[in-house]
Amino acid sequence: MADFRLQGLCQSQFTEIAAEKAKVAAEEYFKLGNIERAIQQGFAALDLNPELRIIQKYIAAYLIHKFASMLSLCKEMKLDDTKVLYSILFIEDCSSIVDVATIKKHYKEVALLVHPDKNDSVAAEGAFKIVRQAWETLLSDHHKRRRKA
Repeated sequence: MADFRLQGLCQSQFTEIAAEKAKVAAEEYFKLGNIERAIQQGFAALDLNPELRIIQKYIAAYLIHKFASMLSLCKEMKLDDTKVLYSILFIEDCSSIVDVATIKKHYKEVALLVHPDKNDSVAAEGAFKIVRQAWETLLSDHHKRRRKA
């Protein structure tokens, strides 16, 4: 039996409400430290309502935090973290040397995407700091610009 509060809602309104609830759930999961579930809920919101463009920024911030946790693990295990640094800047193909212009271009795009003034997710401020650290590390260490296969 349908909930009386949902009577009279058309399918698109119901979908918008469900997408908004998934977005709120994503934020709550992130606050609880469950980044994986935050990402899942973010994608669920996007699937329900592709017009909800803000969720793409939320998902980007969550992914950056996920990459940062991978970065910590690499350092802890004394593994090469170059691939993770490039992932933080969403640079996918780095089979050869990545030039400074490419690194700067990606940094600007990702920084704008997760900047706390442009992204109201609870994950945005931390993601912005992570992006800046990755950018500074890649620019300061020439060897980090080469992604090992």
